[in-house]
This record gives sequence, structure tokens and C-alpha cells, in this order.
Amino acid sequence: MASAELQNSVSNPPELVFRPSPNFSPSIWGDHFTSVSIHHNNQIFHGEEIEELKMEVRKMIVAAEPSTREKLNLIDSVERLGISYHFEKEIEEQLHIFHSSYLEIMESGDLHTVALCFRLLRQHGRNISTGIFEKFRGKFENIVDDDEGMLSLYEAANLRTHGEDVLEEALVFAKAHIESVAPFMRSPLKEQAEHALDQCLQRGVPRVEARRYMSLYEELESRHDALLKLAKLDFNLLQKLHRQELGELSRWDMKEIDRIPDYMKITYKALLELYDQYEQELKQQGRSFAVNYAKATVQEIVRSYNIEAKWFIEGYMPPFSEYMANGFITSTYYLLAATSFLGMASATNEAFDWLIKKPRIQVANATICRVFDDVATYEIEKKRGQSATGIECYMKDHGVSEGEAMEELKKMGEDAWKDMNGELWKEKSVSMEILKRIVNLSRLIDVVYKNNQDGYTHPEKVLKPIINALLVDSLH
Repeated sequence: MASAELQNSVSNPPELVFRPSPNFSPSIWGDHFTSVSIHHNNQIFHGEEIEELKMEVRKMIVAAEPSTREKLNLIDSVERLGISYHFEKEIEEQLHIFHSSYLEIMESGDLHTVALCFRLLRQHGRNISTGIFEKFRGKFENIVDDDEGMLSLYEAANLRTHGEDVLEEALVFAKAHIESVAPFMRSPLKEQAEHALDQCLQRGVPRVEARRYMSLYEELESRHDALLKLAKLDFNLLQKLHRQELGELSRWDMKEIDRIPDYMKITYKALLELYDQYEQELKQQGRSFAVNYAKATVQEIVRSYNIEAKWFIEGYMPPFSEYMANGFITSTYYLLAATSFLGMASATNEAFDWLIKKPRIQVANATICRVFDDVATYEIEKKRGQSATGIECYMKDHGVSEGEAMEELKKMGEDAWKDMNGELWKEKSVSMEILKRIVNLSRLIDVVYKNNQDGYTHPEKVLKPIINALLVDSLH
């Protein structure tokens, strides 16, 4: 049985070490998601309508008539509205054409077209040179009247990797320009620009961004009504499915467990049931091997949590490198990546082998989580008397102030994002679907710890509006 190793691990438990409580806020949802009613007749009706709309949108994507700019805008809208998963084949075919002819686009396209083409190609794992922007380099001041182009340039520059100076320059200039003119832009570009300054597309959680973009897209004169209708129906249908799944996850049938401390029983029981269920389901798919990888990451994180607890009890402050080596694991992102792969049919044995070796994109993922978590939770951890924090360890190692240490950790996070951006088109060992799963975990951190807020400790400030938008409020 998949949980046998977990069960055996508590038969002879190691010396018990208590970790300090983080004092998370009580649940703000209660039993809200445990009683969910699904109207299957409505699902069937809307399912038929969705299929008709999908056929219409598919024809739009493959149509030969639109200009390059119009076709790129259409693909971008499909992706930003959260419905691109219905049209992956068609979108990839169109992007292949654009990738083959990007030199022509570079020569004849305006700033918006060039920047949008660059962003879409990089997002889809295609290696495209920043030389596409050279004709604009040093001339950004001459195109400041192109607000849409500047916004597209800003979004494209957020996919930069190391050594791409033209994009570094573009980001600084475009951001400063948008900050100065956004208050005077016309809607809905104004709202789009203001949001982009706070949350760029590359680092936003796709479904959260899609929910928000629908209201902006609705105001566009150039909108496609079929696209908008499909996006809303699809969103509501998926929302019902997610509500149902969340309700099922909230209904744990707990039984008595011996040989472990009382405070561990709920978590332990949940883990056993979770991996038992996964094993049964994955056996039918011939993928039971995946459970062993996930279990290994659970054991790894328990060992690292134990190390952190000992540091706290002993008042030990490790060197920053030692802290980070353990902190990558306690960030939970090695565990979450492996666990998220369980439900992916494309996550083969080879994909898990690749992941367990901690490739560069996964190290970048864990770095982003670790450093932005440390910056956002520093004050809370300091009040709990926790000395072995990333900030404190860096201050001690480098003899810098608290503020300087925070800035250095943020720089590490920015460098990790550059690593991640580069690996999207450099890493060929696994599919783009696998890589995007890892990127989405980093996007979650960017949202939860936005502006140094600790969205996990205080969910009512950050997560509640997002959860309401995604799981409570339907679209009309």
C-alpha cells in the first residue's frame, strides 16, 4: 500500500521536537464549501452551448483573413480569458507560423505587435531573440504616445532573463512611462495599465487574472462577443466543478489513530487517506509509481521541519547557505510540485525523475517561495522569537542592516524569476505542461505575498477576495 511507509515511520518515532505555532487566523469559511448542490441539467444545457461556441472560436483562430496584429490580439484574448486550454493545438499551429516569420514581424510591426508576439512566443517556450526590439532601442522616447505599445512592452519585458539589457532598459522606461500616464488613459486601458503595474501577466495566477480580465474585455470596442460568452460560461461551469471538489476535500471521515501524538492525528489521517486514494486511482492509469515520489517529498519536508524546530529550541542561527539549503525544502515547493504532478497524465516516470533531481527551474521556484515568504513574514516571525530567519541569517553573514538584507533577498527572487523565464524555452527534458505547473506555483507566491503582505497568515486581506471571485461569485 502507498501509505505503508508513512505508517511505519510513526511506529518508532524520532525524538519529539515541537515547532512554534504560527498562529494562523481561524478559517473564515466555516462549512461554506461542504454543502454544494450541482444542477446537472444546467450543466448539460450549457455544455452544449459551450461546444457550439468553441467551434466558432476555433474557426476564428485558424482563419486566414486577420492581419498579424489582429491574430495576435485574438490569441492573447483567448489566453487571458482563461479558455486557451480548449484550443491548444490551434494556438500552437498559429504561433509556429509567427515564430517562423518573426523577422518579418520585427521589420514591419509596430511596438504593440512586436512586443505581443515576443511575449506570446516566450510564454509558449519558443526561443526568440531580444533583437526583435533593437529597432526601438534608444528611441523609446519617440513612441511615448503609443500607450498600448508601452503596456505591451512592459508585459514583454517581464519575461526577460539574464543578460538581456535591452529588456532591462525597456522595463525601466515602460514602467516609469505607464506610472506617469495611467491616470490619464481612457478606460479600459487605464484599468488594465494600473493593474499591470501591480501585477504583471507573467507573474499573475492565470485563473485569477482571467476572472478580472473578463470585465475589462467586456468594455473593449474590438471584443468578440462569442469569445466573451464562452469565457463566462466556461468559468461558471468550472467554478461549479471546483466547488464540488472543494466540498469533497472538506469532508474527512476521521478515525482513531494510535502511537502518534494527538495534535498530529488529523494531519496524519488526512495524509494516509490522501495517498491511499491516489494509489487506487493511479493504479488504474498504470501510474502508481507517482505516489512513491510524492511520499518521498513528504518525508523530506518532515525532516527539514524537524531541523527548523531544533534551531528554534537551541537558539541556533545557521549560516545563510545552510539556512537556504533547508529553506528550499520547508518552502513546501518541492512537495507541492511533486504532489501536483499526481493528477497529470503527462507526468511520466521520467518527469518525476527529472523533478526529484531538482532542475534549475524547480530551484528557482523554491527560491522565489523562500525569499518572498521570508521578507513578508519577517516581522511576524521576529515577534515569535524566531531568530533563524532568512533575514537574520543574511544580516549576520554579511554584516548588513535589516533593510539591506530584505533588498538582497528580493534581488535573489528577481534573479530566480529570470532563471525561470529562461528555462521555459531552454528546458527540453519535459513538456511545457509540466513547466507551466511549476511556474504557476511561483505565480501563487507573487500574489499571496504581494507588497510584502502575508496572505497565508492573514487570508482575509489577500486571499478572501480572490477566493470569493473564483469560487463564490458566479459570472452573469
